[in-house]
Formats: sequence, structure tokens, C-alpha cells
Amino acid sequence: MRGAARERGLAVVLPLLAVAIVLTAWQLATSTALVSPTQFPSMTDSIAALLQELTTPRLWSAVGATLIGWFFGMVITITLGLVVGTALAHSDIARQSAAPVIETFKAIPAIAVLPLVILVAGSTLPMKVFLICFAAFWPFVIQVIYGVRSMDPVVADTAKALGVRGIRRFLVVSIPSASPYLVTGMRIASAQALILAVVAEIVGGAAGVGRNILLAENAGVSAYPTMYAYIIVAGLLGIALTGAFFLLEKRLMHWHESQRNMRLEAKGARA
Repeated sequence: MRGAARERGLAVVLPLLAVAIVLTAWQLATSTALVSPTQFPSMTDSIAALLQELTTPRLWSAVGATLIGWFFGMVITITLGLVVGTALAHSDIARQSAAPVIETFKAIPAIAVLPLVILVAGSTLPMKVFLICFAAFWPFVIQVIYGVRSMDPVVADTAKALGVRGIRRFLVVSIPSASPYLVTGMRIASAQALILAVVAEIVGGAAGVGRNILLAENAGVSAYPTMYAYIIVAGLLGIALTGAFFLLEKRLMHWHESQRNMRLEAKGARA
């Protein structure tokens, strides 16, 4: 019991200690003039700017715009990825034909197509959503293909013998069998979607946290603490979304062997 309590305590204390060390190093670097405070504001000034922004609708409007773009991008990516990936997984000819296309588009940096997308769609939400989908779709569809193809042959043969076909097979056989790959793919896609949302806002000028970072930078040295405050907000959004997907994985995959092993290890530690 004492060992388990100690491990739980360390799990809480060590991350907080790491954050405290980083913040202290940041403050010391600016207060000792190791870096120029005009280019790299102090930790205290940046945190003060963050606290001030938290009281304004400007920050929450920016966060909402970023999350809206992230949400629509994720919905489209997951929906198309499930349909296309499942279809390709069940057809060797289609998969072999599509493989060069997937590998080619996966290798293209999403930022490279941003100027073209801006010309077509402008600095709008559709521009941001398209960029997110372009970056997140390819790795996710690959995860779907691997997940569906990893299905236990016994499960596949049983479903075929029982006459489970079409949408029913997709929902009750393919998706549950591929779920470990799907959850991992969604977590990867989520991180990419947030990165591309912020990039689209900084470079493309769409509303959101990224545009507020750019506006603060262009406002001059006095607004640099605000710029870093929005950078911190972007990082916190990433942590929150990643944590949400880890919790989702734990909830949806409670039946999977990996989660059962984790629970057994936790029980053994408490014992």
C-alpha cells in the first residue's frame, strides 16, 4: 500500500516539478540577460499577460475558432478515413493501386499547399479545415487499413458464415477489430490537426489562436508577452486534446489486452 501511494504521489509531483524547473530556467534566462528580454520576455511577464488575456473575450473567441477548425477537420478525416481505409483493406487490387497515391500525398508537407488553398478559399474556416484534412487523412487511413487487415481470420470467417455483410459487417466486425489501430490513428490525427490549425491561422490569417500570435508579434516588442501567452495557450490546448484522447482510449478499449494488462499491473502495485 505504501509503495502504491508513493508511486501515485511521484506521478503527480514529478510532472509539476519538471514544469517548475522549466519556468524557473525561463525566468533566470531573461533576468540574467542570458537572452534579450526584448526578444524573449520573462516568464512572469508572459504569465501576467496570459492571466490578463483570460479575462478578455478575445482569447476565448480565438480558442473557440481554433477548436472549431480542429473539430470539423477531425470529423471529416475520421469519416473519410474509415470509409476509404476499410474499402482499401478489403480489396488487394484497390489497395495496391492506391498505395503510390497515399505515399505521395503523405510525403507532401501540408504547408506547401497552403498558398494554393488560400488562393482558392481565402482566409476562411474551409481553408483551415482542408489543410487539416490534407495533413491528417493520409496517416489515419493507413492506420485504418492496417487495423482492418489485422482482423482475426476466425472472426472474418465467422462473420462470412453468418452472412454478416455490408454496413453491418463494417460496424460490428471491422470497426471493433481495428479499434486499437483506429484509436492510435485518431490520437496522431488530433495532434496534427491542432498543429495545422494553428499554422493555417498564422500563415493563412484565419481566425484563431495562431492569428492572435501573429497579431501580437506585429504589434511590437511591448506585445511580445501577449504573443508568448498565446503560444502557451496553444500548448495547453495540445495537452488537453491529447489527454482527452488517452482517456477516450482507456474508456473505449477497456476490453483490450493492453488495458487489461495495465489494470493488472496497477492492482499488483497496490497489493
